[in-house]
Amino acid sequence: MDEPISTLKKILFVDEPFMESSSLRSKRSRFLWEVLSSAYDADLLLLKTTAYIEKPVPAHTGYDRLYSLSLADANQLFPDSYHILASGQAERFANMLDSKRYELIVFAGLSCLPLLYLAKKTLPRCKYVIDIDRNYLPEAEARWKANKSLEAAKNLWVYTRQLFWDKFLLKPGSYCFFANPYDAVVLQGTFKLKPQNTLVFPLPMEEPQELTETEPATDLAGKKYILFWGLEGSTANLEAAKILVSEIYPRISKKLVEKDIGIVLYGHEQLKSVCGGRIQYSEPGDTPDATFAPLLDNAMFALLPLNVPDTEGRIMQCASAGKALICTNKCLTGWQLPDNCAKTHDALEELAPLIIRWMQYPREVEASAHNLQQYCKDNYQRQALIDNILSTLNTWTGENEQ
Repeated sequence: MDEPISTLKKILFVDEPFMESSSLRSKRSRFLWEVLSSAYDADLLLLKTTAYIEKPVPAHTGYDRLYSLSLADANQLFPDSYHILASGQAERFANMLDSKRYELIVFAGLSCLPLLYLAKKTLPRCKYVIDIDRNYLPEAEARWKANKSLEAAKNLWVYTRQLFWDKFLLKPGSYCFFANPYDAVVLQGTFKLKPQNTLVFPLPMEEPQELTETEPATDLAGKKYILFWGLEGSTANLEAAKILVSEIYPRISKKLVEKDIGIVLYGHEQLKSVCGGRIQYSEPGDTPDATFAPLLDNAMFALLPLNVPDTEGRIMQCASAGKALICTNKCLTGWQLPDNCAKTHDALEELAPLIIRWMQYPREVEASAHNLQQYCKDNYQRQALIDNILSTLNTWTGENEQ
């Protein structure tokens, strides 16, 4: 591997304030900013929503220069996910770029596509990278297909608008980081992205000392439970919860009672609507990381009956916490996990026998958890990911050719 050391004079990282949020986007931004600010002479541009009129921006460190721009409220012409600059801010952005002449700019997420468009007009010779943690198109398409009535015509407009602007702004020659392999394959096909211009990497394995040893919420302390979670208010997460209740729970309820085991659904409030019996809802609250870490640490194992690939980083969360996983094969799409790292099945109803077996044989659970954690340790250690990121950036900017 080429030595991941760069002679780039100046780079810029662009995102909303990310130091305090617990979202996957913010966690990736913290990791990427650590990588970039340690290796390069890096400036930071923070995009401030109107929410920051009444509250301070969290402190960020590691930058050479810190800039900020204000964002406008949602505009019906553009996807709600897009960062649209407020009046007068586009000119400030262009002047900032022109004065610095950055050689590399990294944007956090597809939300930054409008800023990528503006940046290319000002610095056409600069290299640009988008770190893609979420593809909004599948969810927009799913909502439209789930209800094609005239009353739900707005869903078609949301999907059409997202597809049009994404295709207009994300060009085939773009360089992209991806948080998961599934989105990489889908977007390479949709937007004709070149495989050599993409790099897929999850968040690195957490170090053991970063993991909590505290008890979960009081009402779950000392109890045995299986955990499903989904922080995004998505169709896929709600469908998975409904499948758990209608297809899986009736097949395992007798064993749950016999073993005095519950099921916990954690995350977006939409999950609360399907709870009942031995299925309990747990709310993230204002500090999701603080509430979720002990919840996962104390679970017997994780259950992800998803009909789509996981795009919320849940596989790595299981590995970091040393938790075994039962899921659909679709959930693991794009991952090259050995068979002994998780229990899977194509048919959702066939997950029930796997769950029952693990309730009876805890040693199998421990072995699978160990295998998953070891595989991810071997493949996603922090320093190895950092070296790969920097080497890839050097290749994309032409430095490894010198």
